Amino acid sequence: MKQKSSAVTKVSTELFLKQGSWALGFLAIIMLIYVGLGIGINIGVNVREGVVEEDFFTIAYRSTKGFMLVIGIISAYGFLSYYVRNGITRRDFFNGSTLAALYLSLAFPVVMPLIHWIVSMFASQDAGNTRLLQEFDNSWLLTLASYSVQIFIYYLMGWMIGSGFYRFGWIRGLGWIAIALVLIGFMDALWQFELASIWEEWVPVTTDFSVTLPVSLAGSLAVILIALTLIRLITRRVTIKM
Repeated sequence: MKQKSSAVTKVSTELFLKQGSWALGFLAIIMLIYVGLGIGINIGVNVREGVVEEDFFTIAYRSTKGFMLVIGIISAYGFLSYYVRNGITRRDFFNGSTLAALYLSLAFPVVMPLIHWIVSMFASQDAGNTRLLQEFDNSWLLTLASYSVQIFIYYLMGWMIGSGFYRFGWIRGLGWIAIALVLIGFMDALWQFELASIWEEWVPVTTDFSVTLPVSLAGSLAVILIALTLIRLITRRVTIKM
């Protein structure tokens, strides 16, 4: 039992540090893009109106989802083979990788407000006046809770997609993209963000409704459990590619 615990800790720690370094690089790029946009606006560069109104936190909030999706895919393709070839069981890798994704999803909401506050000082903006914060009734707690839950789910979706392609190849792997889109659409409808309209396009329901926080959290927990179950089923006996 101690050996298994040690293996899980090893995987979770190493993956968190590795992916955390990627996250810092990602945030640095987002910051440079945001600063560059500000400079462009000040010197009269024609920038799309919607972009002008975006603040750093709102831009980073949405772009982090794509980042987590990508590193979830990388986890399935790159790290699984490496750890199993080095004596880590598939179960220990699954548990360790899940913990690493959870740690990263909790770290982003801690680091992001600090960067937003620093950027706001240099940009002479009110750090508490963000479009995203207003969507959560100016509650940082709800905003950061939503942030953590959503990016964790996006990581799992990337991991699930990558695992599907890793085991079943490109043709059958496409089916896992479809499953991920359905789960992401459901999760986004619960939080009523940019992909919520997917339900209005494909099924006869409306997203013009208000979902309470407990319902959003419960629905998101269901998505997380479904995703983890599917990932475990895919990777439990997957053949490791050399």
